[in-house]
Amino acid sequence: MTSEAPRAFNREMYHDHPENVFYGTDDGAQDGSFSEFAEFKAHYEGVPPERREDIHMISVVGGLYGLNFIPLWRPKRITIFDINPTAIDYFQIIRRVFTTSRDVAHFLDRLTAGDYEVDGEREEFVRENICMKQKGSLPRERGSTKRPYDQSWQYAFENFELTKRMLLEVPLEIRTEPMESDTFSEWIRNQNNLWIYASNITQFHFFDLEFANPTNVVLVQIIHPNQPQLLDLAPISGGPVKVRFEIPLRAERLDR
Repeated sequence: MTSEAPRAFNREMYHDHPENVFYGTDDGAQDGSFSEFAEFKAHYEGVPPERREDIHMISVVGGLYGLNFIPLWRPKRITIFDINPTAIDYFQIIRRVFTTSRDVAHFLDRLTAGDYEVDGEREEFVRENICMKQKGSLPRERGSTKRPYDQSWQYAFENFELTKRMLLEVPLEIRTEPMESDTFSEWIRNQNNLWIYASNITQFHFFDLEFANPTNVVLVQIIHPNQPQLLDLAPISGGPVKVRFEIPLRAERLDR
């Protein structure tokens, strides 16, 4: 019998709640060392080159730790999703400012000053929150402020020009839905070449996803600061695979 996700009692708090956007991530090592990323980098560099040629990166918004995977995985397609529409707005703003900034310093200065255009009240709310976060005055009733951006997005900042180019040029799809939804499950089942960052979703909800034949599917979640998990489904491909999104992630072939 599967137990309930440890924080399932409050998972609804992220469904269309503007005040529950994470302005900076707390995923990974809590000392800001970014040490967990070495495992992800080693895995990417260690797979056969052909597996790196046509990656479709899928990432939850969350605190946007997934921004670091863009210059690492160098995807040919990107899908960003979140159940919270304001989190989607946050991603769109970060993308807009990132791709129109000269460098990291310019990017951060513009975030601090609110020096960019926004569209509508929800984006204005996010812009105000980012300004307050940068100045150390964001109240919890408006949003969660986690690490500084230079710690949250270290690899993206180290590879600023590459990240900027990919955010500009790579086809992008936005989905406002949870991973556990029927629509997400149906959309993902017959796809391959998926490299997915799920952050800490399984702290709030356990669910299953099936893949028809995942010869090149990689799943990453970070639940505990020093226990990131990367699950590569290639070794058990050759038929349908079920992934149990739990803690830890588990996968099994369905035709054995």
